[in-house]
Amino acid sequence: MDLPKASECGYYSIKEFAYHLGVHPDTIRRGIRSGRIHGFRVGPGSRATYRIPKSEINRLALFDMEEMIERIIEKRKNIAE
Repeated sequence: MDLPKASECGYYSIKEFAYHLGVHPDTIRRGIRSGRIHGFRVGPGSRATYRIPKSEINRLALFDMEEMIERIIEKRKNIAE
């Protein structure tokens, strides 16, 4: 019996999440450790892996968009001064 992929259960593995964002899996691991990406450990000890909710892609996209808008506003303020 084959188990469903994490993405079929509403979650991504680190590898799947990295693929969708076009980055290396290590980038995702660093994001989880730093708290920027929300994920949780599955399994015991050093063999544990992470699962990341599918909703994280939308949250990160919104976060990046807000950050980009703030940078544009800051640049415009500097130009106006």
